[in-house]
Amino acid sequence: MFMADVFRRRWPASRANPGHLRQPIVAALLLLLLAPAARAEDIRLGLPIACKPGRDCWVVNYVDLDPGPGRRDYRCGAMSYDGHSGTDIAIPDLKAMAAGVPVLAAATGVVRAVRNDMDDVNMRDVSDEAIANRNCGNAVVLTHPGGWETMYCHMRRGSVRVRPKETVAAGQPIGLVGLSGKTEFPHVHLTVRHNGKIVDPFVGTGGRDSCALGRSPLWDPAALAALPYLPGAIHIAGIAGDRPDIKAARAGDLAAKTLPADAPALVLWTEIYNVVTGDTLRMRLLDPSGKPLTEAEQRIEKDQARVFRSTGKRRPGERWPAGTYVGEIAYLRDGKPVGAPVRTDVTVR
Repeated sequence: MFMADVFRRRWPASRANPGHLRQPIVAALLLLLLAPAARAEDIRLGLPIACKPGRDCWVVNYVDLDPGPGRRDYRCGAMSYDGHSGTDIAIPDLKAMAAGVPVLAAATGVVRAVRNDMDDVNMRDVSDEAIANRNCGNAVVLTHPGGWETMYCHMRRGSVRVRPKETVAAGQPIGLVGLSGKTEFPHVHLTVRHNGKIVDPFVGTGGRDSCALGRSPLWDPAALAALPYLPGAIHIAGIAGDRPDIKAARAGDLAAKTLPADAPALVLWTEIYNVVTGDTLRMRLLDPSGKPLTEAEQRIEKDQARVFRSTGKRRPGERWPAGTYVGEIAYLRDGKPVGAPVRTDVTVR
């Protein structure tokens, strides 16, 4: 059973954002070298998920550090929402969830509580009553020396593999990423507390300069190097043979690498996390000869947790020319790229 002070809170709905971005190696090394070590009395945290950040998982929300009704992450960006209490790391889609992505203990600790019986379902498809007082979904709470506690939310039903009072080692699998509780996309939500108070692991307890990493962040050097700040992310992308369905894309059903030559259309699609008003999305679909089949530049009109966009062309004749079609996607803020451009391709036969 869960203690009332653990899960009988209203956990805000996680903002959505899973495209493959490559982490800037030089920036990661500089971050590793320059970031101060956690203080002796602080906990040290490893990655809470078995994935490659920026390639097959993404930080899509940070702890909200704005004391008022607004939102502000540790870099003074908008990658959070009002009252968000943890770090959200998302995986690409439901197929990745079904394949199984382990949630890992971020530090050695003792299991205080577990939940393992909630269905994996988008919060938009169930009533508020169905998840009332259980917004964290299937979860594990670990206690650690020095008054520290970590909590892992939204795990897959039946995947939790630890029990109360059991000691688990740092890096040990404790369950699988799921879609349980108050969420719209598969991810793990990690909340860190010290003596009952929420702590942002990118800030720690040693304070920070304005809009910067904390003086003693809680992440260990390897985890910190793997998690450079990105103000947005191209999460998923592909080329479909007709108008793409957003639910099919999020389920991983539009990831085919071949299409028939009589496909009604060729459509480049993508979903992006944490867009900001004024951002620009550039999309270009090239035919097998390298010539643009279609191009589009779209301006983001309002801040959103995630947006789904596409551009394409109807089949001009009976068949598409055989060959490989390439999609190129660039996401810009203030005229500068947010992460690396994404390329995706499909072979038409």
